[in-house]
Amino acid sequence: MKKLNKDNRGVTLIELLMVVVIIGVLIGILAMNISLGRSKVGSATNLIDTSLSQARTFTMTRSVNYDFKLYVENGNYMVQVGGMSPEKAMEAKIPIFYKTYSAGHESGWTQVTGNGITIQFSESSGAMKKVAGTGSVETYYSKLCIGNPNGSYKTITLIFETGKHFVGEV
Repeated sequence: MKKLNKDNRGVTLIELLMVVVIIGVLIGILAMNISLGRSKVGSATNLIDTSLSQARTFTMTRSVNYDFKLYVENGNYMVQVGGMSPEKAMEAKIPIFYKTYSAGHESGWTQVTGNGITIQFSESSGAMKKVAGTGSVETYYSKLCIGNPNGSYKTITLIFETGKHFVGEV
């Protein structure tokens, strides 16, 4: 019969505990990074949602057009209502997309870049005005997507007939 090699005893309890601790630390770091990304998306969504409401309300109550602007500046998404100071929504490394609605069809996702998008509301009804520069074709913004549409994100659905909007989570 063969004799067992005395150096081949397996692992000790301390070695096993060290492996479990290292795996736990790595999982904790991964979970923290994922939650930070989600919290950035959530806070950006809240700022955009609040700013849209503010632009619509100010336009209707003050009978002056308070544009909602979402644009990129110095690597950050910025939100501005009327002539107020712009606010940083989040870093541009987490993308923001939009869709438009025209002639009964919704477009695909387009990323907000550079000068970005401007949404205007009617002073009398609060309805969204058509997208500037679209000629005679009635084109409206229909959705905003904060985050990656193929991953973790939130959407803001815009109802152009009333100017109202709501946040959806995916």
